[in-house]
Amino acid sequence: MGVGIKTDNTTIPDIETKRKNIEAGIGTENGQFRLIDVIDDLSAGKEVFFQLVRVAKDIMNKNITTLTLDDKVEACLKFMRDNKVRHVPVMDPPTEEGDKPNFVGVISARDLTRLISPYLGKVGEDANDQRALRQPLGAIVTRHPISVSPETPIKKVLFKMIHNHIDMVPVLANGDLLGIVTITDILHLFIRLNKILQLFNMTGEREKATKKKIRLIDMNRRSGGSNPSSLLSSAIQTVEDIMTEQPVSLEEQDILSEAIEVMQKEKIRHVPIVNREGKLVGMVSDRNVLRHLSTPPKQKPSQAEDEEFRTRLFAVDPKDPNLSLQLTRIMTKEIVSVLPNYGLFNAIGILHENRISSLLVVDEEENLLGIVTVTDVMRALFTVYEMAEKSQPNPEPILSSVEV
Repeated sequence: MGVGIKTDNTTIPDIETKRKNIEAGIGTENGQFRLIDVIDDLSAGKEVFFQLVRVAKDIMNKNITTLTLDDKVEACLKFMRDNKVRHVPVMDPPTEEGDKPNFVGVISARDLTRLISPYLGKVGEDANDQRALRQPLGAIVTRHPISVSPETPIKKVLFKMIHNHIDMVPVLANGDLLGIVTITDILHLFIRLNKILQLFNMTGEREKATKKKIRLIDMNRRSGGSNPSSLLSSAIQTVEDIMTEQPVSLEEQDILSEAIEVMQKEKIRHVPIVNREGKLVGMVSDRNVLRHLSTPPKQKPSQAEDEEFRTRLFAVDPKDPNLSLQLTRIMTKEIVSVLPNYGLFNAIGILHENRISSLLVVDEEENLLGIVTVTDVMRALFTVYEMAEKSQPNPEPILSSVEV
């Protein structure tokens, strides 16, 4: 069972033993895991959260439904709408009775957005839309996507998602699909962490934070032994603490090709749109762009990790007339904005509940100050896990810094 600590003739299992027991499904008393021990450890300020929730299998979604290579685009679109998901794993059905299906790849909402025009089901619908709906998923699936194993540390999962600009990674073991980790799972993890902080750490920390605030950028420079939960509650309180300041913006009379150029150059997915007075009026996301591009050239069968950002996704005929569309025609006008002092965990709740990937940060006069995206949230969580790793007696080598 592992080594314990003797206190008043009662053996209290150490944290590593508890973690191993959870993974193995072994109880610590009469076949049952004692949750009270974890609560005691949390109350004592021990970093139990980061030791028990540390690898991909701890946060992955196991209850996933898959489609097959033979399923059609139309069925996939309906599946995504009905289940409110943006990614679907694709399997190759077994050819022999008793064989198991093989994981092939992933279909994302972005893949489908590029195939279907915004006029589907409307007056402007054309024959290409109907042909696209009848395509089998085997023709457009992203094969051999970037993946992780069940034992991949959460910090490395975050690194892969940030570095490769992806919203989901499949969790594979010997080629078998065990689950997926999505942006939704990452946001949910942050929300759970906040609840732990509220229950056990936050009472005194908020009072300290009002006296001396620690910048997030300084958190990761601290030496080992720092308490990541305490520093988290001192450094990350509002959206201003993690937002990207002075984001690149365009004006509503600018055109689609300019939005593509900005997204590729800056490696971003969201471009705020302002009017001539500099007031925020909308947002153009990569989905807005893709929805208005013509059908792409034939895609490559796989996605390499070092592939130029969005080159494949934004591949377009330079003569495509839609490249001249003004952004006022394609932008999303119903945007969600917050003030810079808005609570960060409340903002993450908005992202999670509304299934959106960005919030714009403005002042009282609607002047654009910054943007908070799910990537910013992942960077913050990456920093927290890196600090938790440093605080361990024998930390693993730290990953190289993540590009901002």
